[in-house]
Amino acid sequence: MADNYKVTFVDRHDEVKKTLVGLSKTALRASGKVVRRYLRQEVPLRSKRFKNHIASWVMINYATGQPTLQIGFYGWQKVKSRGKQPSNASPWWVEFGTQPHTIQSDRFMRYNDNYYGYIVNHPGQSATHVLRNTVQDHIAEIRQAQEEYLQEINKTLDEAGMKVDQGDEFEDDD
Repeated sequence: MADNYKVTFVDRHDEVKKTLVGLSKTALRASGKVVRRYLRQEVPLRSKRFKNHIASWVMINYATGQPTLQIGFYGWQKVKSRGKQPSNASPWWVEFGTQPHTIQSDRFMRYNDNYYGYIVNHPGQSATHVLRNTVQDHIAEIRQAQEEYLQEINKTLDEAGMKVDQGDEFEDDD
């Protein structure tokens, strides 16, 4: 969708660039908020603290003026630094799954002369693809969240006497 709106800065005045960058970031933040809300609903229930890892951030490439929204998961260090409890499960494991493997630990539990936890054969875990599926399933809501701000950008450009070449739009029914 970002490639459909080709914006060229005709006026290099700082206020014009600042306004367009601000509106672009706000539009992307609105769509990031929609994705985060749906992600929190669709995260597997086996890890309640996993919701603390969900994040989105907006960046602007100032050389091209291209705004970018990234949606992903914070690592446990970032979650902890924000004052929340991190999950014991890695977001990577939940999204992409794990292969069966053996876990060896220096710690173990002894009960009735039996040792538990020294060597564990982990059966693996299937991938949930919760992040990818959430974005693909709710793309209409994400675009709708951006529309209000994209109209504001068009209004700002019209007032300044500039045009946005929207080009050809293609839709896939995949």
